Amino acid sequence: MTLERLRDVVTGTVPNAIMPLFWQKGGPVEVVREEMERIADAGIGAVILEARPHPEFLGDGWWRDVDAVLEIARRRGMTVWFFDDDTFPTGHAGGAVETAPAGLRRRFLTERHTDAVGPARGASFIVDRRKFWGPEASEEPGELVRVLAFQRAEDSDELLGDPVDLTDRIVDGTLHWDIPDGWWRVFFLSVSGSGGSERHAHHIDYLNADSTQLLLDTVYERIHERYGDEFGRTIGGFFSDEPGFYNDPDTFDFESRLGKPVPLPWNDEVAARLSDRLGRDAATLLPLLWMPAAGREREVRYAYMDTVSRLYSENFGRRLGDWCRAHGVEYIGHVIEDNGSHARLGPGIGHYFRAMAGQDMAGIDIIGGQVVPGFSRGPFGNLGGAADGEFFHFGLTKLASSAAHLDPLKHGRAMCETIGAYGWYAGLRLFTWLTNHLLVRGVTHIVPHAFSPAPFPDPDCPPHFYARGNNPQYPYQHLLSAYTNRLSHLLQGGVHVAPFAVLYHADAEWLGDAMPSERPLRLLMEAQLDADIVPADALPAAGVDGSTLSLGGETYDALIVPGSAYLPSHVARELLRLDDAGVPVVFVGSVPEVAGGDRVDANALRLRFRQVSQKRLVEAVSGMTDRAVRLAHPAPSVRVLRRDLGDADVIMLVNESVREAVRTTATVPRPGDAVAFDAATGTLAETPAVSDGRSTSIGLELEPGQSLVLLVGSPSAWDGLPVGPAAERGDAVELAPRWAVATAVAGESTYVEWSELDGLRPLSDPDLLPRFSGTARYTASFDTGDAAADHVLDLGDVFELASVRLNGVDLGTRIAPPYRFDVPEGVLRGTNTIEIDVTNTLAKAQPDFFSAFAQQEPSGLLGPVTLATVTRRSAV
Repeated sequence: MTLERLRDVVTGTVPNAIMPLFWQKGGPVEVVREEMERIADAGIGAVILEARPHPEFLGDGWWRDVDAVLEIARRRGMTVWFFDDDTFPTGHAGGAVETAPAGLRRRFLTERHTDAVGPARGASFIVDRRKFWGPEASEEPGELVRVLAFQRAEDSDELLGDPVDLTDRIVDGTLHWDIPDGWWRVFFLSVSGSGGSERHAHHIDYLNADSTQLLLDTVYERIHERYGDEFGRTIGGFFSDEPGFYNDPDTFDFESRLGKPVPLPWNDEVAARLSDRLGRDAATLLPLLWMPAAGREREVRYAYMDTVSRLYSENFGRRLGDWCRAHGVEYIGHVIEDNGSHARLGPGIGHYFRAMAGQDMAGIDIIGGQVVPGFSRGPFGNLGGAADGEFFHFGLTKLASSAAHLDPLKHGRAMCETIGAYGWYAGLRLFTWLTNHLLVRGVTHIVPHAFSPAPFPDPDCPPHFYARGNNPQYPYQHLLSAYTNRLSHLLQGGVHVAPFAVLYHADAEWLGDAMPSERPLRLLMEAQLDADIVPADALPAAGVDGSTLSLGGETYDALIVPGSAYLPSHVARELLRLDDAGVPVVFVGSVPEVAGGDRVDANALRLRFRQVSQKRLVEAVSGMTDRAVRLAHPAPSVRVLRRDLGDADVIMLVNESVREAVRTTATVPRPGDAVAFDAATGTLAETPAVSDGRSTSIGLELEPGQSLVLLVGSPSAWDGLPVGPAAERGDAVELAPRWAVATAVAGESTYVEWSELDGLRPLSDPDLLPRFSGTARYTASFDTGDAAADHVLDLGDVFELASVRLNGVDLGTRIAPPYRFDVPEGVLRGTNTIEIDVTNTLAKAQPDFFSAFAQQEPSGLLGPVTLATVTRRSAV
């Protein structure tokens, strides 16, 4: 029986999976209308309206522009989402926080301390010590919570023994205390509304449901009041962007965690839950959030992170999501995940999976050069400073796709905001690479950043895809849209097949040193062993069938635990339970001590398990599964996604290398035939395959950056669909004619003759056209001998889009490598005329701030241009 999704992608009847940010900056409304029409013309079926900023947000001008967008959306069958605030990140509540009561604003727990030595009879300390330098010289000290003294080590910050509560010894702003013998640290603990990130000073308290209600009342309800009839029809829902704790004055310190001397998110509910969790008045233990105490700090710090991440989930994310679903729409968005901040404080939210719990899609973003081809292992410099290539290439996207797989609310859907703030150097070639990067890791929906109606050039975080008609690549945007929509639809079918689960490392990191989840993920993915990240919160609901772990519709053949110093006892209990039930549990690098006791011995895990080194991980677990796609030769640059569609598997393979081609054999653990699906054209072609009754082997040739989609299984899966014969290329002959070059910039249909080239070289060379952005038309003549057969034309290196006409016949356009074009029989003659249009990005003419952080590509056709005969044979 023909697979419906396969029929859909071949016939072109697929739903939209693209929802770009469409910035609203205040009209004029005619420009807003034009931009919306151009978005639709690009094959895009949805937009997210973002005030960036709009001078009349939720005022007359805002409603005027939104009315115009909705009218076009209705006419063209598009969906409109609302970015849920007047500026990013979400939390400003349209300015409502600035006049809100103090109880609805952000609050922070702060500490200052004074060291003392005793014995010292009659000592005293000034309690009300304001800051007296810098921009916060007038800052109020806040509400005093407690004054505590801990004995400390003479030669370190280590706190010793139990605290002495000195709060009731304050008289007229002075603390009086006869200091006992030894070295002491006196803590003054206060709660105030100041001290966190200054740029987020007027944001809601994400841990307070009543504060979140400010956002709902100010933005969500106002939009519903005006457009309620469109909810669930033209209006899809709301999008939150980068909410977070922002408690650190260093706004984007992705390493911000407990122990750093910064204010901490706080309110009365945090205090009450922390006391309940610790079984005593938490106020007496608060200094341990900043200072070491011979290991006693671990329980307090874990309890705090567990508390604030749960409150964020309950009082912000889930609350917004519940409101949306009650009003017939959906809630989506993302938080800041950079370099592991998803499990920390600062711009983070403590726990990625809890933050996503209220959303109808899991979400992430890739902006500012966070994912760059070729930098998947070590650190590399980008807009944000030093990026962790391992996290961004192997951890980030897997967070979203894993949450989508595990949470039934999401129906397998994960979105990524992408390519924003890369700069004008980022064109459709890189965008295609990033799209493949996301799809092969399980992301289903793409949020391109962005369409801007501002006058060109808009310096706000390019690229902008239309740019008021100035982006020379815009006419080809629809090709990437079609490619993305086809693959997204096909790859959402059936059941995701991931042999392994990797434990999310947040719980371990809250307790001490911990290996991040992306480390074992990288090792597995470089060996084509797919895996999901699984949070400890999900383990109590895990089912066991023999040696298989079942979670949220996914099944895993083993659970892999990143090494750490400690794991909490409730997590240890679940790991021991799974091991008892027969599920392989594999510790990488180290086996942790159990923290917290709670009926689990501290050495329980170490007595049961033995560590596997990172070097031996793949060898140790490879034999635990028979569900992985195997390659005959090591190819660490190849990523694999497998989904079981019933009668056939769909397999996506991507070679993410920027330098090396991969030529090997892939073995799919399913018997049958194979066809290849070309998502750029929506066509199927037979692929030679050998099946032994248990599996199917297929030869692979993947150029750098190339993707391949295979259907493997019963031929009934594609029965009735047009399937072309398999193609075998013969020897290639290089074409080296003299090239005439003409140029045109965006929006111009007339080409201006420029010069001739005897050999192909970058047009961006300093003596040619280093500042040219647009389309270069290469025209030449050449002779060929065997004109009767089918051929394939390969342009070699192109930067970066190529359209070809041969003897007046349009051979199509390629927006990413390989730049190969089928030449049907009868097109070639003895003497031939070829015309190749090559379109680069705007980076040459607009060398913007963001592009300055990236390696710039050359411009033009570099070749070598070759022509080869093609023999087509049916694989049947």
